[in-house]
Amino acid sequence: MDSVSISTKLLLHPNPNPNVPSPRTLRVQCTCTLSTDSPRLKLRRLVSDFKSLPEPLDRVKFLLRRASSLPNLPDPDRVPANRVMVCTAQVWLSAFMDPLSGRMRFAADSDSEIMRGFCACLVSILDGATPEEVMEMKTGDLTTLNIAGAMESRVNTWHNMLVEMQKRTRGKNRNVG
Repeated sequence: MDSVSISTKLLLHPNPNPNVPSPRTLRVQCTCTLSTDSPRLKLRRLVSDFKSLPEPLDRVKFLLRRASSLPNLPDPDRVPANRVMVCTAQVWLSAFMDPLSGRMRFAADSDSEIMRGFCACLVSILDGATPEEVMEMKTGDLTTLNIAGAMESRVNTWHNMLVEMQKRTRGKNRNVG
């Protein structure tokens, strides 16, 4: 992922003395994070990470580490409208389309650390994707992560989260099917 920092100084009117700030000088600094990685590439990297862990317990530990990297969802986003129906755990998903880039932005959280790990993985793949990229992802693509085993009953989280992300994407952009 590339990070670009842009710093510029705009003069609204020429300042007769450049050593003395004037109210006519406007300074703007912007830091933008540009991801050149497609969701497919992010998924391939995640699959590679999981495949490097042959033991189910190691994959669970990896999920727990991913869970700890997921920012907490703010309380105002923990509303019934943002709930994702999975199993007994509570999972919330916030989604919006960035009006400047036209890309989808996702945030998620759960009261279960394993579910937070699932959320962290999916958010890392699809946050910042175009609506078309979100819609192209298939639940079958996620089976290659090979997390099953100790967590068979929880693997539906992949499916439910992805379907919900796609549903929210469709709701934010009527141009995707």
